[in-house]
Amino acid sequence: MEEFNELKKVQELFNSVNCTGTENNYFVAYKDMQKSNGMVSGMEYPYDALLINQTEKGIGMFFLIQGGIVLTQKLEKMKLDKESYIFIPNEKIDSVKIKKYAILNSKIKRICIDTEDKSYKLFAKLYEKDIPYQTENLSKFIEKYN
Repeated sequence: MEEFNELKKVQELFNSVNCTGTENNYFVAYKDMQKSNGMVSGMEYPYDALLINQTEKGIGMFFLIQGGIVLTQKLEKMKLDKESYIFIPNEKIDSVKIKKYAILNSKIKRICIDTEDKSYKLFAKLYEKDIPYQTENLSKFIEKYN
C-alpha cells in the first residue's frame, strides 16, 4: 500500500504511464465480489481492487492485488501491480453508472464501467482512512457521472 497511500506518489505513478490531464480524479475501487465471482471472473478480472485516474481523455487503472484467498478485501494488504496498467479512452466507454451500494448506506457507491468488450463492476468507499485523496476525488468522479 505504500506505493499509493499519498497523492504525490499516485500522481507520479500515473504520470509515468502518461495518464494525466487537466482533470485528474484519483481513487481506489474494489472488485464487487457480489457481482463478479467464480473461477471465470477470477481469470477475467485478476485484481482485488483498482487504483483509478479518471481524466478528460478517459480512465486509467492499475490492478491492486491482495494475494492469497480473499474473503475480505483489506486495502492495507493490497500491493500495486505496476505491469497491469490499462487505459480506456472515452470513445470506448459505453457507460459509467454509479448507485448506492446498499439502500441504507450512502457512503459506499457501486460503480459499473461498461466498455465495448468488458464490464468493470466495482464499489468504492467515500472515505478511506489510509488514503487522504479518496473523498475529494471520488466525489468529483460521482458528480461527473451522476
